[in-house]
Amino acid sequence: MNAGGRIALALALAAAGSAAGAQEDVPDPAEAGRKIYVSSCQRCHGINLATNGIGFDLRSFPQHDKERFLRSVTQGVRAMPAWGGTLKPEQIDLIWAYIGSVNGWKATPAPPQ
Repeated sequence: MNAGGRIALALALAAAGSAAGAQEDVPDPAEAGRKIYVSSCQRCHGINLATNGIGFDLRSFPQHDKERFLRSVTQGVRAMPAWGGTLKPEQIDLIWAYIGSVNGWKATPAPPQ
């Protein structure tokens, strides 16, 4: 292989390595949601969604009812306070991803555009 070929190969390998590194830097949504859940939700909804008797047992929350989840978190429901002024919508989506990962929900395809 000549010098030009080695340089091209080195550049290609470097580009592939940086692309792989960029993918590794993307945080797992479920793990990011777990961290928010632990600091904001766990005291009432329990460790790994297993309620300690205070809050709703999120292990039984239906996957198809994200709208109700969003409304409950942002506006509050019964004894649960509203978190809409505290948590950003992106953070609430991450908590939803965490709940789905604990409950073993399969990813749903994005709606057609």
